[in-house]
Amino acid sequence: MNSAEEIVKYWLQSKGYFLQSSINLPGRKEIDILAINKKGKKLHVEVSVSINSRNSLIPRKLAIQECNNKFKSISKYVEKILGKKFKRIYVRGKIAQGHRDIRNEYIKECKKIGVEVLKFEDIINEISATPRSLNSIIDTVQLSKTFIAKKPKNINERQNS
Repeated sequence: MNSAEEIVKYWLQSKGYFLQSSINLPGRKEIDILAINKKGKKLHVEVSVSINSRNSLIPRKLAIQECNNKFKSISKYVEKILGKKFKRIYVRGKIAQGHRDIRNEYIKECKKIGVEVLKFEDIINEISATPRSLNSIIDTVQLSKTFIAKKPKNINERQNS
């Protein structure tokens, strides 16, 4: 489980979901997160967030194909666990084509194939507004939000003052 998935897990749990994550499948595939709430709402959640901006530089057509492939390749396994009725959610970081963020177009296209795309930074913003957590990753997100918001002087300016 990577830190982005850990953040999404925390967010889902804060919304009342019970989770199973990092489910290994044949062929070196993995289901990131399966979730269910008390009302019986079922989710299949995949997370794709990278701090390396080159990983997000993909042509629009390939991005849409990637969204479809991400879910299609493991759908039979998810259906065995959750049944036929569940919601597909894809949490994504930025997707750029050149210098242009194409994520809004990507969201519309993925919706056409039954996948709801959520922006990772929206989840981060929601989590950072919640009470402090004992989870070290979430605590780090909350602390960094506090300090980043205060635009610190650079180190050289602080040493000279």
